[in-house]
Amino acid sequence: MYRNAVALAALAAAYSSLVAAEEKPYMFAISPNVAYVTGGSFDEAGGNGRVELNDSNARGLIFNMLANPNGQYELLYSRQSTDADTEGFLPGDPTIDIDIEHVHLGGTYLFDGETTRPFVALTLGLSRYDPGLTESRSENFFSASLSGGVQLFTTSRLGARLEARVFATFVDDDSELFCQSDAGIGACLLRVEASTVTQWEARAGLVFRF
Repeated sequence: MYRNAVALAALAAAYSSLVAAEEKPYMFAISPNVAYVTGGSFDEAGGNGRVELNDSNARGLIFNMLANPNGQYELLYSRQSTDADTEGFLPGDPTIDIDIEHVHLGGTYLFDGETTRPFVALTLGLSRYDPGLTESRSENFFSASLSGGVQLFTTSRLGARLEARVFATFVDDDSELFCQSDAGIGACLLRVEASTVTQWEARAGLVFRF
């Protein structure tokens, strides 16, 4: 009898803690996610060469901090491992591997709702393009992203995040990209004119709020 009373008291205390945790307002949210990415190309300055990024999957992590009931600060990291078709640069127009990473900081506006909350987000940051070429250096560019979607919550702490996002990477005028040095002799894969590399993605992930 005594043991049963102790067990019931422990269960009651655990339940009370869970209820209190559910009712406590959240301050942070983290969203591991996956995406399908399409688009993106580089054009040669003064020539007909072109590097076309192929569609592929990406993985990412989004961290949010509550700013007000409808606003959040957003930190985004995304990594895409893909390949690119080349035309007019190298003999045989080979396909090269390219890893693309985005590190962005920005904000999210959440529209009113309880279990369903549409949102828009704007972020700014850097994008890193790393080619799979021996001794070639990676390239860093300023970039921005805009997204819209919806967050769906099954509880106050756990939900799903569905969104469409566009990344715009800004390439400097007459940039020499994917350069390498061999025995003191330097060479670059391409020289591009001023352009914006635009990629579109559909992203889905979980949301954990705490």
